[in-house]
Amino acid sequence: MKFLLISILLYFYHFIIVANGIVFNGQLSQDATQWADSVYLTLDLELRVAQVLMVRLSNENTIKQLGKDIPPPGFLIGEPSLLKKQVALSDFPLTTFHVVDIRSGFEWERMPLPFPDEKTFSLLEPVHQQNMVEWLVSQYKEESNTLFFNSSDYRHFWMPEASRKSKSVSAGYSVWLPALRPSRLSDQSLLIHAHNIPGQINRLLPSRLPRINVQTDAGQKGALVSVTTEERLPVTSASIEQIFSEGALLVTDNYSKDYERLVNAFKDRWLEEEMLEKACKSVLAFKYIAASRSLKQWEVKSDKEEKLQFRAAYENSISVFQPANKKLLPLSHLDLNVGYYNLGAIHVNSFKRWADNYIEPPVGDLPPEEYDLIFLMADPSFHWGMPFQEGLQILRDRYPNAGIVFIWAGNPAQLPFKTWPGEMDAMVAVPANIPFCWETMAQVVFNGIGTSIRPLEQVFGNYLSVYQKSFSASRLKYGIPEEVGLNVDTLYLIGDVMAEAIKQEATPGAQLLIARKGVVVVNQSYGWHTYKKDRFVVNSDVYDLASVTKIAATLPLALKTYDEAKWRLGDRLGAYLPEADTTDKRDVSIRDLLLHESGLPSFIPFYMETIDKSKLQGNMYSRRKSASHPFRVDERLYMNRTTVWRDDVYQPVSDLQFSVPVAPNLYLNHTYLDSMYHRILNVKRHTRGYVYSDLNFLLLQRIQERLTGQPMDRAVTRYFYKPLGAGSLMFNPWRTGKLDHVVPTESDPVFRRQLLKGYVHDQTAAMMGGVAGHAGLFGNANDLAKLMQMYLNGGEYGGHRFFNPETIYFFSSQQHPENRRGLGFDKPEMDPEKDTPVSRMASELSFGHSGFTGTIVWVDPTYDLIYIFLSNRIHPNQYNRKLIENNVRTDIQEIIYRAIEDRQDSVE
Repeated sequence: MKFLLISILLYFYHFIIVANGIVFNGQLSQDATQWADSVYLTLDLELRVAQVLMVRLSNENTIKQLGKDIPPPGFLIGEPSLLKKQVALSDFPLTTFHVVDIRSGFEWERMPLPFPDEKTFSLLEPVHQQNMVEWLVSQYKEESNTLFFNSSDYRHFWMPEASRKSKSVSAGYSVWLPALRPSRLSDQSLLIHAHNIPGQINRLLPSRLPRINVQTDAGQKGALVSVTTEERLPVTSASIEQIFSEGALLVTDNYSKDYERLVNAFKDRWLEEEMLEKACKSVLAFKYIAASRSLKQWEVKSDKEEKLQFRAAYENSISVFQPANKKLLPLSHLDLNVGYYNLGAIHVNSFKRWADNYIEPPVGDLPPEEYDLIFLMADPSFHWGMPFQEGLQILRDRYPNAGIVFIWAGNPAQLPFKTWPGEMDAMVAVPANIPFCWETMAQVVFNGIGTSIRPLEQVFGNYLSVYQKSFSASRLKYGIPEEVGLNVDTLYLIGDVMAEAIKQEATPGAQLLIARKGVVVVNQSYGWHTYKKDRFVVNSDVYDLASVTKIAATLPLALKTYDEAKWRLGDRLGAYLPEADTTDKRDVSIRDLLLHESGLPSFIPFYMETIDKSKLQGNMYSRRKSASHPFRVDERLYMNRTTVWRDDVYQPVSDLQFSVPVAPNLYLNHTYLDSMYHRILNVKRHTRGYVYSDLNFLLLQRIQERLTGQPMDRAVTRYFYKPLGAGSLMFNPWRTGKLDHVVPTESDPVFRRQLLKGYVHDQTAAMMGGVAGHAGLFGNANDLAKLMQMYLNGGEYGGHRFFNPETIYFFSSQQHPENRRGLGFDKPEMDPEKDTPVSRMASELSFGHSGFTGTIVWVDPTYDLIYIFLSNRIHPNQYNRKLIENNVRTDIQEIIYRAIEDRQDSVE
């Protein structure tokens, strides 16, 4: 009752003063000091002692166990999840204030990620620290008596001003009051020191022992005490006297007992009551200011802002270390054999999944000498069974040609070394051991996310900090739509389009990739390989890209040799193909080929010319399907069932002569390739100007192979796919023996008479052994995105320049008004009276290409956007036109453009 009456009287006194207002300037204001001086005189010993004690909240019942016959403590400290459950208390300074313990980080339901622990937080750049503080305070803005608890070792990261002040001898922790104005933490934050109850308090329990006279000695740690003679007692922790003399709080786990001991110590004169005055007045003034300020102006972050800020904070906390004499990072090319060695890290799969986005995952075990890079992964639970240095030496001996990168997530104090191990080439580390950090470290290793130089000494120590490195992002990052200005709710509509397309059997399945501003925000697979629904499509599956081959294989080689000045647009075919000199193709320019203005027809049905007509029974074609003409070869055209192929062109078994694989158990006579080439050079030309033609790119292929001195598939793999880390881009994937991840195309009833899987669908490309300038390339959306991002970057990717930016811009531009196309690239049709291959929302700078199998890749520099859609709409037969008729690819692209939140700004 006594404590209650005193509290009521003081509450009214406090209300009168607060109504007049105070100036909050980061110091104990004059009003706060006056209030504390006045109130202190009205408090008895018991209330004074209670105010300087802070009780740890170990569970929800702690408050009930505080005791009924003693006053409530000045502060209650606990985990955020526990304090969130407590009822907000009055903002009267003599009530108990909540103190949120944020040292170890925390998480609760619906948080996008855990709040960073103090070590992680200390590594963040100021802007990220500020964002996280604003979020933290906004969560407690309705509870005006909420404070925050962090260790003094890191308080200068929360409050830069604190680093300019002398550090308290005794304070191990700080109770922190954020700034009044959210944008200026350093100028208007306030803190009061706190310390655990020292061991000395145990000696204060006896009530009848000789009196100890206490003298302070500012020059020595510990207290100078005397009984009969002066002697310096050994003190291993800060003493009660030091803590009180510095105006600090005492943190207790047993409030009742520690409160009683301190009260008795003062009553029995073991401690002079005057020693309590500074601490109690500091606490009262601190609480007065805390009760007088409002956090309501700290705005609650939206879900989008929260997600972005948390992700950005953890991405910013990654550190890279590498001695000056090591040159492993950054990885300049990704033609690497990578191995993973796990020392017990629990989230290692998160690292590997994201690493697979950048580099082809290892298949089986390779000989040790063939490994180029070993990731040694560990966290505080690691166990090697031998000294770390010894284990590293064993790894180095076993993998003599491999660089070793140590990947660590967890408290840096638990790293298994205290000096840099000489056998280690680099290290990527982060204090927080959560899956998202492992994902981020994988992206840092492969330069999808850049790193910066920051003060690391307090977290990693001087011995590591000297090896800190900074690298810029140079490859695709994998993130979320919100970070690049794409509306998630709008993008969700894509799922409805895909679900309907699969339901209508426009395609069994598909892959979709969306990237903006160098960030892949959607990389998703839908449906199944076939309508049997026996295998889901996954992101690593590869599709037959059809005519996308033109800009993903033939054109890159042409751009490379163009930059090397090996040809010019006005050069004639005769200059590179002497066999064309005797034909009317000799004056066709390379520019004509790229623009499809050569006069060549769209295609030549080479396979139809290899029918053995001597064995045909009846007419070859019929306009109606019947028992005699069951095979559909065009919209209203059916082929005779007795059709067979010439024995001198095909054989079911390969040998030196029949050496060109067309399909399983079907091999072409290699001499027939020259016949096909001769046929192209002698086909009749038209005079209609622009006519899209596969034959143009077959001739371009022949030219580029002569200029590079290599077959096209080898050249493009060497110069582009391997450096890009685009291992899925290949011709003839059947050669790898890994057909499970190849999505089948048509069940070809006419030519190859089997389901095609791993063999190119296009008949002409198949007769050329699967490698052709117009078709034949396979791959997945993720690896195609790397090539497209290189185009979007102006010819640069991963720190490697492939082309000059002027070359990309020139080739991807419309060349004249009568032809919408660029040089090799398709373009949107800007004339509203004509059909366009893409959305009308695509900018005039955009470019790309589509493919017969149901594919499209499109790059839009205006919006910094990449759109890739892969499908096998021709399964089970090529006459399934539902994907085209229903505008599935265009509808998805429309949704993407509508999702761009800053679309108008991008255009301007």
